[in-house]
Amino acid sequence: MAKAQPKLDWLNAAREQLNVDPGYRKLGSTDVTLGLAIGGECRLVVFEAFTISAVRVIDDTELRDADIVIRMTPKDWNAYLRNRQKGRAASLLSLDIDKAVVTGADPLKRNKLARYNLSIQAFLDAGAALAA
Repeated sequence: MAKAQPKLDWLNAAREQLNVDPGYRKLGSTDVTLGLAIGGECRLVVFEAFTISAVRVIDDTELRDADIVIRMTPKDWNAYLRNRQKGRAASLLSLDIDKAVVTGADPLKRNKLARYNLSIQAFLDAGAALAA
């Protein structure tokens, strides 16, 4: 059986989509650097003010630059996106409470998940729609 590959090709498309969406701006200013560690693939997503300013491919040592990091297996990540798209998955905040999928560099940075959860969730949900 082939090993699951993480669905991450949607990141830039979701960034572009949300950066022109007035509804996304209404969620408020966001200042967080989000790391994604999905299997062996790593990405850094930079949220600044009312935009998502960058999405970069990184290696796992660069995850130290992230305020918060989502860590999941490719199988769990793909299932999460698929179920979010269908409206059947919990929010990232709820998922983290149940499965501890988010880590932070320190307690103050870790708290950015709760502070900016609407913007982060909007990004993940836009990606779930694109990845489906």
